[in-house]
Amino acid sequence: MTASAEPTLSLPEIPDLSSIEESGTKAAKLDDGWYEGTILERRELTDRSGNDRIFESDDQPSKGGDSRNIRIQVELVRKSDGRKLGTNTLINYRPEDLTADMVAQVTAKMAEVKGGAEWGSLFRPFMTLSRLNKLQKLAGVRQLQRNGNGGLDLQPLYGKKGYFRLAPDDRNSEFKAIVEFRVDAPTKAKVL
Repeated sequence: MTASAEPTLSLPEIPDLSSIEESGTKAAKLDDGWYEGTILERRELTDRSGNDRIFESDDQPSKGGDSRNIRIQVELVRKSDGRKLGTNTLINYRPEDLTADMVAQVTAKMAEVKGGAEWGSLFRPFMTLSRLNKLQKLAGVRQLQRNGNGGLDLQPLYGKKGYFRLAPDDRNSEFKAIVEFRVDAPTKAKVL
């Protein structure tokens, strides 16, 4: 008995399918600009591979151990269609940034900079203290407190709304990063 030949399916020349998309299944990416958002204690999602992922707001030591990283989870909302985007922002600080002496040095230098002086070595502590000040304003507290694990207590931030500006991430231009945040809506820029 001879084996019968299995039928073969011959494909025609494959056409360009790039113009065919499922209508309405792909939302437009968020543009650069300001969005209203809410600070979350944690974000949960299922990734493309079906794995559950949990991202938490926290204050942890940096890999080098000489500083700390505050990671804040944020849910942004686009006004035009209500689309939500989960993202985060990172604030690095050193323990010496939070001393009364450093705050005094930065405050004195601010007056000099207004007069035309350069920041010099105080620029990094100035930026850190400015960001921490904005976090305190978002939290609605005069001063963030210690959490007992060497970091700052982020509890007062959870559920607070603010405005967050997205721009290309300087580490990977394919992604967006939160580059600025504030309590009140910007007056010179539209909230998207």
